[in-house]
Amino acid sequence: MKLQLRRQITIALKNEPGQLAKACDALARKGVNIDAISILDTIEQGVIRLLTSDYATAREILTAQGCHVVEAEVLEIEAKNHPGTLAKLARSLADAGINIEYAYGTEGSSSELMRICLRVSDPAKALNVLGG
Repeated sequence: MKLQLRRQITIALKNEPGQLAKACDALARKGVNIDAISILDTIEQGVIRLLTSDYATAREILTAQGCHVVEAEVLEIEAKNHPGTLAKLARSLADAGINIEYAYGTEGSSSELMRICLRVSDPAKALNVLGG
C-alpha cells in the first residue's frame, strides 16, 4: 500500500456548460495535470475537488480566473483493488478515532490497484495509523 498526504484544491463553478472546460483548459495551458477529480453538483453550482501535479500553480491559475480556492490536506492511498480493502482501511481509521469526512477514488494504474483520496479529521495521525 502506498500512502501520501497531498494538497487538494476545491472550487465552486456555475452549473452550466463550459465552466469545467474553461478551468481545465487554463490548467492545461500552464502544464498542470489533474491527477484526481471529484465533482458534486447542486442546482446552481458544482463543487470541484482537484489533486494536481502542481497545486500552487493550479491555485494561482484558478484564483486569477475568479474562483474562490479552498485548500485541504487529503490522504491519497493506492491499495489492492479487492473486496474488503476499503472496509479494512475505514475500520483502522475508525478504531483510531479518525473520522472520514469524504472520499473519492478510481481504479489505479492497473486493475489490481485502486486509488482513494480521503479527507480525514487528522491527516497526520491517519498516515501513521495506516502506514504502521
